[in-house]
Amino acid sequence: MMNSAASVGSMPFELSRTTAAFVLNERGELLHATAGLAEWLGEPPGQFTEARLLELLRPADPAHTPPPLEYAASGGVVGYKVQVVLRGEVLLLWVTLLPLPGVAGPRAGVYGLVKPASSDAATNTALLERERYLSIIFNNIADVTFVLNVEAAGRYRFGFVNQAFEKTTGLSVEKVVGSYVHDIIPEPSLSLVLEKYHEAITTGQRVVWLETSHYPSGRVVGEVSVTPVVDDTGTCHRLVGIVHDQTQQKEAEEELVASNERFHFALKATTDALYDWSVVADTLLWGEGFETLFGYQLPHNPTPFDYWGDKVHPEDYQRVVAGLRKIALATDTFFWQKEYRFARADGSWAVVFDRGYLLRDEQGQPVRMIGAMQDITERREAEELQQQMARKLLTQYTDLQQFTYIVSHNLRAPLANALGFANLLTRVDKQSTVFDDSLKNLQTSLQKLDGVLTDVNGILSVRDRQHGYRPEPVALAAVCRQALHGLEELLRECGGQLHIDIPPELRILGSRAYFHSIFHNLISNAIKYRSDARPLQINISATTSPAQDTTIVVADNGLGFDQEQAGDNLFQLYRRFHPDKPGRGIGLFLVKAHVESMHGQVTVESRVNEGTQFILYFSLYAADENLPD
Repeated sequence: MMNSAASVGSMPFELSRTTAAFVLNERGELLHATAGLAEWLGEPPGQFTEARLLELLRPADPAHTPPPLEYAASGGVVGYKVQVVLRGEVLLLWVTLLPLPGVAGPRAGVYGLVKPASSDAATNTALLERERYLSIIFNNIADVTFVLNVEAAGRYRFGFVNQAFEKTTGLSVEKVVGSYVHDIIPEPSLSLVLEKYHEAITTGQRVVWLETSHYPSGRVVGEVSVTPVVDDTGTCHRLVGIVHDQTQQKEAEEELVASNERFHFALKATTDALYDWSVVADTLLWGEGFETLFGYQLPHNPTPFDYWGDKVHPEDYQRVVAGLRKIALATDTFFWQKEYRFARADGSWAVVFDRGYLLRDEQGQPVRMIGAMQDITERREAEELQQQMARKLLTQYTDLQQFTYIVSHNLRAPLANALGFANLLTRVDKQSTVFDDSLKNLQTSLQKLDGVLTDVNGILSVRDRQHGYRPEPVALAAVCRQALHGLEELLRECGGQLHIDIPPELRILGSRAYFHSIFHNLISNAIKYRSDARPLQINISATTSPAQDTTIVVADNGLGFDQEQAGDNLFQLYRRFHPDKPGRGIGLFLVKAHVESMHGQVTVESRVNEGTQFILYFSLYAADENLPD
């Protein structure tokens, strides 16, 4: 006999009393047969036997394959005709066997429907195919699909779920089907879904919402919709639900939000100007650091590539802007970095360190570059100041060495001689020739000592004034003519000529006294070290480049000297190249000291018996350093 009516709760959905249907479990045992089926077969309700069912399920065609029960239990849908004898008449019935919804496998239960066979075979076949397609669709659809039976007191029981429900939630179909919603859906989602179910039933409209629940499979985020199914009276008996799983999409969105938040805070934490260069579009997308660092208000973002390139210093443009394009388009390099000058909005120049990473496609073509501009102006200024201090210390050390040389040689020698002669004078006859000679030698030694002390005092005085003068525009032509005063007589006596080719309007920011000393020393040296083989010619010229840099050349056709033999210490104190000529070797030392105090450079070119040329160079950029704070 079939099982008791208590087993009806395990049925996949409700059946009316007139429906001819039955349910078999996985072992083929009869779980339930409706009253409608008993009426069809002429059996009293509650007395329908499994033997009678087996007779019913026997196909009219004995050669029917595959066996209907096994085929339906394995997940298929099968329909066929059977013949039964009712009240002495042969009745032709149509039997449809289906697997229990959401269950598959060789031992799954079977659900069957019985109805009179239609004389239209095509109609029966079409119905069978329709049932087969519906089964395939529901069990292979990606979205979760379920049917809820609406019961009294706001209770909802699962009547059907597809296989996607089990895959998404981790709950088996057997556990869900026949269970109430409050036993399956956890809080806090339960309160939300009950509210939405009530809304759908009340309005009679489809309701959609986003729901997040935690199941054995983990967190599930889905877009849920329920549609009420109503009868002719407008009463809702079922809700059909669909859940579109958005868990992965939601997790990706949350990760993107978190990533954007981290990136935003990273931008806040850095002082760099971050950018994203789209090589194809040739545009630069800037982070907010660009406006903060350089003071610009971007007209739009992203900007054209040239918006950045036009602000690179003209002297750095070819190396930086053109160099970057070459690296990106003509090489397979991934990393790029450069240090260059970049214009600020206020017109000043910032020194930036720029580095980026090029992203390339599979063919090696550049797609975009992510980079950062860092303002290193203060660091570079500090480094330059440190270098200046190092150069100053080196100069002072060199001067100290030279002064040590002066003390140990130039001072010690005349002082020792003076002491020796003074001691001799105390021991010889004052009326003797030895006394007279010793007195003269003492005077000579003291004169030499006085000369050395005078030189040292002058050198120290120059050093003290180097960083203390106030720069002024110096008219070079006028100062050069003034320096010639006092030397004109010497120039006429030797038959020499001096030609000055300096524009009267040319002015250099510096010290008038320093330029006077420079010209006076170089002219006097040219006269002193002239060649007796030819008349002396001295040419002084000054030219200005388009960049406003000034070059002064003082050239003569005198004795010259062996520059290779002289080495690198041409301007060393007491360095002399013509011992047969009078002099102390201090003039060129003072020339170099004056030039460098005005942030200039001096070089010399000389050939023996051909002449000497001094070249003084002053840059406009270096002249700015002479301005007082």
